[in-house]
Amino acid sequence: MNATRMRALIRSAAAAALAVGCAAPLYGQTLLRMTPAAGQVSRYVIEAETSMSGTVMSTQSLYRTETIAGVTGDVIEIQAVIDSSAVTEAMPGASGPDLSGMSYTFGMDPRARVTGLTDAGTLTADAEVAISALLRSSFFELPEGEVSPGDSWSGQVTAEIPAGMGGTMTMETDVTYTLANLDGDLAEISLDGTVTMSGSAGGMTMDGTGSVSGTAIFDTGRSRLDSHDSVLNVDINAGGMAISMQTTTTRRIIS
Repeated sequence: MNATRMRALIRSAAAAALAVGCAAPLYGQTLLRMTPAAGQVSRYVIEAETSMSGTVMSTQSLYRTETIAGVTGDVIEIQAVIDSSAVTEAMPGASGPDLSGMSYTFGMDPRARVTGLTDAGTLTADAEVAISALLRSSFFELPEGEVSPGDSWSGQVTAEIPAGMGGTMTMETDVTYTLANLDGDLAEISLDGTVTMSGSAGGMTMDGTGSVSGTAIFDTGRSRLDSHDSVLNVDINAGGMAISMQTTTTRRIIS
């Protein structure tokens, strides 16, 4: 074989190898999606603590059972029942209404983005406001496309948050999520973002800025959260008075 023909064969082999490499999927990529079966039941314990300027204002723990009521296209309906709830508070109303025994249904898309209440069920008016705010500030969202460990994606959410004394605040979050690790069916996702708030309460104008951080474990096999931890820190200006607020929330699957 002469040298010219040898070079031509080498170039052809290299081109074929490049084409095969480009056509093959990237190793380790996965598509994270909510695809639960109708009827699937998950029971969680959720604990939260809120502090104002270093003083604990309220703590709350509740047990909630979630049942997949139906899956139609990109719409997932989840029926939630609050089995029990325990609240301690430094002042009346600091933690919101008692939710024990209440039930409701909410919607979610395959990227775990909550679309809101679809049935208020047995929620009282105050409880409906509190649950709507909680659902809209879940700080969790799956990526649009396939990802590998180390890849990041962003999510933005706006929620109306009760501020006490008949007031409300608009909370806007811009969160970056990162797939930190993938171990079998368990995807570890870290979150880190910014928060801005504005509104009024008791005749006072209020605004604030802050951050949120945390970690979530998503079970890809059962299409559900195994755990979710978050810490929300916000510095608020309330009628010229500076207040620092911190809310720590943990959510764990128990069955």
